[in-house]
Amino acid sequence: MREIRLFELDQGQTVFWQASAAELPKSLQVLQGVLWLTVEGEPADHWLRAGESFEMRAGQRVWLGTWQDGARLRVSQPATTRPVFAGKPATRAGWRLAWRDVAVRLANRTMTRLSRG
Repeated sequence: MREIRLFELDQGQTVFWQASAAELPKSLQVLQGVLWLTVEGEPADHWLRAGESFEMRAGQRVWLGTWQDGARLRVSQPATTRPVFAGKPATRAGWRLAWRDVAVRLANRTMTRLSRG
């Protein structure tokens, strides 16, 4: 299940948003209007129109503003934030595969040495 929030900014309105470091990434999508977005520490601003989106990372500080007519936006957790394999997070599956690869290499190396005598 994902949380989805809808926001509307009035004409000329500017707001500050800081995602906490513990939060999952957020996807910000403009539904209507034009949204000005600036990220702390980045030299360039972003101008997003209806249908365009921006991925906010955990701990990121952003300023959002509107131009002439205001803007409507949706903020949600991206659908592909954490893939799951067999009921376990992908990170565990990835480590398991990496260790399996190491074990196979060691077994092959041992078999090669034993076959040489």
